[in-house]
Amino acid sequence: MYRIISLTLLSFLFFADSWGQTLDNAMRISTLDHIGTARNMGAGSAMLALGADYSSSSYNPAGLALIRRSELVFTPVLYSAQVDSRWDNTQNDDRFNNLQFNNIGLVLASPPQSSSSITNFTFTFGYNRLASYHHNVFALGQSTGSILDRFVALGEGLPPELIDDYEVGPAYDAFALIHNQDDDTYSSDLRNEDILDKEFTSRLRGSTNELMFAIAANMEEKLMFGLTLSMPIVRITEDRIYIDSDDENENPVFRSFQFDEFREVDGIGFQLKAGLIYRHSQALRLGLAIHSPGWYSLSEEYYTTATFRFDPSQDPTLPNSPQIGESPVRLFDYNFTSPWRVMAGLGYLVGNNGFLSFDIEYLDYSSSNYNFTRRNSNQFLPQERITNNEIERELGTALNFRLGGELALNNIRLRGGLQYVQRAFDIDDERDLIWSLGAGVRSQGFFLDMALQRSIVERLELPYFLPENSDAKQPEVFNDYGINRIALTMGFKF
Repeated sequence: MYRIISLTLLSFLFFADSWGQTLDNAMRISTLDHIGTARNMGAGSAMLALGADYSSSSYNPAGLALIRRSELVFTPVLYSAQVDSRWDNTQNDDRFNNLQFNNIGLVLASPPQSSSSITNFTFTFGYNRLASYHHNVFALGQSTGSILDRFVALGEGLPPELIDDYEVGPAYDAFALIHNQDDDTYSSDLRNEDILDKEFTSRLRGSTNELMFAIAANMEEKLMFGLTLSMPIVRITEDRIYIDSDDENENPVFRSFQFDEFREVDGIGFQLKAGLIYRHSQALRLGLAIHSPGWYSLSEEYYTTATFRFDPSQDPTLPNSPQIGESPVRLFDYNFTSPWRVMAGLGYLVGNNGFLSFDIEYLDYSSSNYNFTRRNSNQFLPQERITNNEIERELGTALNFRLGGELALNNIRLRGGLQYVQRAFDIDDERDLIWSLGAGVRSQGFFLDMALQRSIVERLELPYFLPENSDAKQPEVFNDYGINRIALTMGFKF
């Protein structure tokens, strides 16, 4: 089911102003995809209490202590995202495919120490992908109303020299808005009855990856503990293009209006991840992991362009060339802190025949916060407070569940898993479903694993948001996301 979040929140998410995606990026950076190696992915990423896999470096580093021999692992992934969009009863879809790399890592395991309370320990170095943001959205609609209704409402009561530089300003400079000097209001050439063809395109690219170092120790085969020092690296690029056009020539002046928005965010951070595994018996294992907040230093580039075309076919006196208004390029540096994350797991070994495992994860998205003033002047303090208050008010806690299993048939492994991931919004208690299947083969010095993971997500998106003082209808695009990953992990033991 699609959920409609509050209009206050939507005003931040979609074309709010040059700060408009801060809330969206807070959710992105705070969310982990839980992928890792093909073995971990195939078992539903539910191996917190079992370990013995390189993926433990990102989730519960204590699991690295159960790796008995040094190993080198490498995981390429074929990533595919299809988005089916519905707008005004018109359906369209778009696809994105690329080759990614989930991880490459080296685990150095010490020889067993029978004379010490520490049976063995490991040092791990590597690169891990924590989240991918790649997808395209393409939607077509036909209705009355326009994004110009938003700009008319935003400019109300403001003379041209005081309108904003990123929305109303470019539209005004492109002659898409008409200023009334008597009361400082704005209008467009559109009439209320004009039915427009609408096109919305969104191209999102980016990921969060980490460079990490981890150390783990095994105490008498009873208690395993570990610590990961992580340097997450963020890069997010988004292009949004919205077009209103009068293809039927219903309006004597207006032919089309296009609004382009570009945003790029990149930066690095620091994070600590600590965990332990307690072996209650040979079969039963308990796991616990705590991730500190991620402290990020981010840089953002943002600009917009408005393109207005008159219709000279009906009035030859109108200009034939497009009229263009451009915003300044905004370069802005700021800090972001992601929430604490706590995970617990239960694993049960079924002799030499495989395992069953269950993980639970808790995080509070509303504890995320931005700092716009530490690297800038205090003029950004009001926007910082508004944004953080919106995060605290609109986002909530999430409780995520993961279930997985593995069947061992000699040196062949078969795996399956499910994840139920709660959405970040405080009013949305629904969960997205992620299922996975996997298989592998293991020998003395080499292992090969494959996995298929599919995520099924439903989202409501607004190509633009109309303020409360506008009487026009909010545009709504309903998106069904199907995200597939096919992973192949190659490992060499030595």
